[in-house]
Amino acid sequence: MPLRALALSCFFLSGATGLLYQVLWARMLGGVIGNTHFSITAVVAVFMGGLALGSHLGGRAADRSKNPLRLYGILVLAVGLLCLLVPLLIILAEPLFASLYQPWEGNPEALPLLLCRLLFCVIVLLGPTTCMGATLPVLAKFLATRMSKVGMNIGGLYTVNTLGAFFGAALTGFFAIATLGLWGTTALAVAIDVVIGAVVIYAARGLDSTTPAPQAEKTREEDAIEKTPLPFKVRLCVFCFGVTGFANMLLQISWTKALIPTIGN
Repeated sequence: MPLRALALSCFFLSGATGLLYQVLWARMLGGVIGNTHFSITAVVAVFMGGLALGSHLGGRAADRSKNPLRLYGILVLAVGLLCLLVPLLIILAEPLFASLYQPWEGNPEALPLLLCRLLFCVIVLLGPTTCMGATLPVLAKFLATRMSKVGMNIGGLYTVNTLGAFFGAALTGFFAIATLGLWGTTALAVAIDVVIGAVVIYAARGLDSTTPAPQAEKTREEDAIEKTPLPFKVRLCVFCFGVTGFANMLLQISWTKALIPTIGN
């Protein structure tokens, strides 16, 4: 199988496991931080925050990497191993949260308790979600070696990954948890990530010496564009892009809350 097809296939599967984990974590954390809209909000917020941090760090790492494909395999392998620890950490935290709830028994939405629950989500989920977020820029670096192809390659990657996410979320919510349970579904997702990581690392062997560095293929015009400060209009567009992300997450949480009376929890 050509490396490009292999990379896209693996990115589809890693997208599926990413949303599989998100659905699982919302269910698992419900027993610790409560089965309310707060648990869903906390998981989504930390999940998206980890993706953003990972994208930032992954972009820097990709530019320095001589073998982005191997780095992608390492990241997916790290995701699987870190996600294996999440259920264990949740189980260990149950006695701690049981003691925390006692002083606030009549007020589960008290601010100190909410902050403790959110902090726990950050501690448990930030590691694997950061690795997830780093996979997109790293794999984009491997596939797009010229600026003129960046849009097409990143668009294709995002499409494949999002379709995988749709498949993973549907599989988890409608089939896997009911059939395999929380632990069985977690084991399935971890196994998929470990296999993806191992296959990609094996396929990427020897690319350090056989693949030319992407920087060598840049034209002078492309290099000049990268060194030019972003004009105000571009920075304004980037800011607006961030605002739309803020609005989209508001809609996701609002829709989740609004649909519960209609289609169930």
